[in-house]
Amino acid sequence: MSRPDRLARRKIPLWRMAWRNTRRNTRRSGLTGLAVTVAVAALTYGMAHVTGLLDHTIETYARVQSGHVRITRDGYTARERLQPMHLNVSELSRLLLPLRQHPAVEEAIPRVRASVLVDGASSNRPGLLLGVDLEREGPYLNPSGITVEGRVPGAGRPEVLVGRRFAETLEVGVGDSITILGQTAYRSLGGARLEITGLAASGMAFLDRVLLMASLDQAQDFAALEDAATEVVVFARDADDAENLSNELAAQLDGLSEDDLEVLSWEDQGPLIQTLDMVRPIFGVVLLLLLLMAGLIIINTMLMTVMERTHEFGMQAALGMRRSDIVRLILAEGLTIGLLGAVAGGALGTGVSILIEHIGINVGDAFSSVDFPIQGVVYPDWRVSFTLVSAFAGTLAAGLAALYPAWRAIRMTPAEALRS
Repeated sequence: MSRPDRLARRKIPLWRMAWRNTRRNTRRSGLTGLAVTVAVAALTYGMAHVTGLLDHTIETYARVQSGHVRITRDGYTARERLQPMHLNVSELSRLLLPLRQHPAVEEAIPRVRASVLVDGASSNRPGLLLGVDLEREGPYLNPSGITVEGRVPGAGRPEVLVGRRFAETLEVGVGDSITILGQTAYRSLGGARLEITGLAASGMAFLDRVLLMASLDQAQDFAALEDAATEVVVFARDADDAENLSNELAAQLDGLSEDDLEVLSWEDQGPLIQTLDMVRPIFGVVLLLLLLMAGLIIINTMLMTVMERTHEFGMQAALGMRRSDIVRLILAEGLTIGLLGAVAGGALGTGVSILIEHIGINVGDAFSSVDFPIQGVVYPDWRVSFTLVSAFAGTLAAGLAALYPAWRAIRMTPAEALRS
């Protein structure tokens, strides 16, 4: 082939021809583009929603249960369901100041967790007594923020904040008194009479069904924990540094406490965080199935287009257009439709994500019967990378979906195509 012929072939305006061909049947092209648009929009929002949901769950779990680092007596974690009060962190006055002075620590807060039997107005029910430092817990458990009726208990007073659902079960309200019975640090039975000063609604159903929140000193008196607590939760300035922080604190406490302490980052405390990390790729697979479905629609519509234009391709081949040029033309058409659909889908998915990111989605009812650390409202976490990845994936899917129709187009000889 002469050099002028090669140059002439290189000048075939494939993208111009592809753009023109997409407008020849606007209904079919629109259907194909709509499939890409829906898939890209769903993928963009889906990634934002899943990221927001998982991050919200991890954050809630850290605030309520684990902190970023949790310090307990050795053996407590393995027997935590029994909540053995005799396995406690002692000498708090000696330990807390060095912990709070660590440059990577935002806050270190002692907590007392005790399983108790609660005597209400008409029935006895098991509950969870949570003794906390009411002032320091403001940004974390947020006692005042979850109080929906009455007030937060006062330090030094036999008062308690009760989960609203738990109060309904006990048939008690603000101003009533309840009696609690439970194990003490000496493995004996302890009891206390507490006045209900407020009702709480944390948005976490599993907690609101059993919650009794009292000041730390009242819980310590009840459980005979003098200058002690069942745990100390540590919140890091950088949550991603929790593993390093736990190692540093373990070394620091080794020289401060005579007890054998267990210092665990939130990722090492239980299966929840590992499970959530495993869920991310599973959600990714589900979302990618949307692209696969869009790809099947594109294959179908592109294949119909190719079959209708068999005569046209035969004419182009007879006039000297190479098979590779025909393949590139069909691929260019698929990529053009895919790019248009990806731009529209990216814009739609981004708009929906940002809108719901400000409004939030109330999932409280959906998780009302599930023991899962998730509060009532979840906010998607949209990022620019989600839109870019989704748009790229949608465009690529459209291009790949055009491969089969292109392969069908070049199987025919020019003579066969002209006779069809």
